[in-house]
Amino acid sequence: MNLLLALFLIIFEAVYEGIKTAGYHVASEIVEFVYLAGITIGLFAWINHAKQFDYKPIVKILIGYVLLRFAIFDIIWNISAGREWYYYGVTKFYDKIMMTLGSWGWMVKAIAGVWGISWLLGWEDGIKVKSKGKW
Repeated sequence: MNLLLALFLIIFEAVYEGIKTAGYHVASEIVEFVYLAGITIGLFAWINHAKQFDYKPIVKILIGYVLLRFAIFDIIWNISAGREWYYYGVTKFYDKIMMTLGSWGWMVKAIAGVWGISWLLGWEDGIKVKSKGKW
């Protein structure tokens, strides 16, 4: 199992960096997505002791992660890169979509952030309040 994990990590990283260097940016983004998704799913499954993918809470946790990442990744990346927090580029397909959406895109990100946080905290059915007796 360790050998398979090591090969997965090495091969996928080398492939997406090599494809990007060759000038195939969209293809490299697809391979990089598969690489990072595999690592992310594996880590969340390991932390939550999921032995099978049909373990229902792990699916909600992964969806919560994706929603939270969608909400905050660009802001953190822009600040780290020394750009305005709301900056979008002009080359990637994602950036072009978000530029088209304008302020609606930021509203979608805010909703996704709240939704993702609530699912990661296990609040998909609402916040459960435990009462300590009669009111």
